[in-house]
Amino acid sequence: MRISSIDSSLKQNLFQLTPPNKGPVFLTGSLSLVTVVGNILVLVSFKINKALKTVNNYYLLSLAFADLTIGTLSMNLYTTYIIMDQWALGPLVCDVWLAIDYVASNASVMNLLVISFDRYFSVTRPLTYMAKRTTKRAMVMICLAWSVSLVLWAPAILFWQYIVGERTVQPTECYIQFLSEPIITFCTAIAAFYLPVCIMSVLFWRIYQETEKRAKDVQSLKGSGSAPRPTHTERGDEHSSTDTVNRAAQTPSISIKEATVAKRLASKAKCEINKRKNEKKANEKKAARTLSAILLAFVTTWLPYNIMVLVNTFCQDCIPDSLWALGYWLCYVNSTINPMCYALCNKTFRDTFRDILLCQWSQRKKARATFRR
Repeated sequence: MRISSIDSSLKQNLFQLTPPNKGPVFLTGSLSLVTVVGNILVLVSFKINKALKTVNNYYLLSLAFADLTIGTLSMNLYTTYIIMDQWALGPLVCDVWLAIDYVASNASVMNLLVISFDRYFSVTRPLTYMAKRTTKRAMVMICLAWSVSLVLWAPAILFWQYIVGERTVQPTECYIQFLSEPIITFCTAIAAFYLPVCIMSVLFWRIYQETEKRAKDVQSLKGSGSAPRPTHTERGDEHSSTDTVNRAAQTPSISIKEATVAKRLASKAKCEINKRKNEKKANEKKAARTLSAILLAFVTTWLPYNIMVLVNTFCQDCIPDSLWALGYWLCYVNSTINPMCYALCNKTFRDTFRDILLCQWSQRKKARATFRR
């Protein structure tokens, strides 16, 4: 989990690193803009393209909302703090910012956990779980993820000063008061980052094992083929032929036209079943690729900061302030990368993004409607 402060002196030094020039403003402003635009594209794509309204993508929608919050509020207020070298918006805005930032960040982690469990049960219990896997259930899980994040962080951040009886955060600083001790920060990092990552890693490994097992089972079935039927005696064949002729004589005759129609209907039904199976497999592959990408992005961007948190617990002078600033910003960059992961791993998202950016969605929609007619 991202921690706003290890201690007050470190936090003060951290924000004195960057002088108030145009370089940092342009860089952080660009990151914020890309984050906001990318996640708005996700939300709009989900709204206008029915093909994206799957159970998997409802979880991505929730993740995009959390990332949009970070891109809109967290990044910009953090940039203001850095450029001004002090917090100038007052304690109330400070606490509200930190509460929103931490709730949104923790909601991202909780959403990733929910997505991981969803993929795990989809692969390991395809018959029982898939019957329960509905949009309504997904919405319940999403609400639960946000509720847990809200309950865990918002009250503690907003009301801690009233619980202990005083506010120790200086007016020109902004950090979470109860995280001023390294040992508390250490425990928070374990609970909010390392534990979820371990759970997701175990689930991902089990998904991989189950997928490999199924692939081997399919290959073994293809390789074994079917055993030939035993041959009958000549006398048995004679009886069989006689019975067949008698049954054929008793069966009402079917016209060639009816037989042709029946054959066409059967062929059409078979094609429809195969089409649905192929679509389902394609959706599952997209979901698996997207999950892999967002988990990799999450671990890559959040791990450096959380490693520094662990090191700081035992050696508070071992990490340069510049690394703290870089690690903190990397956590924010995760919200920038996620929409790119969706586009890279899911062609439907990618095509919809392109149509929206080129203002071609309405034209494509009209073309599809004309084609169906």
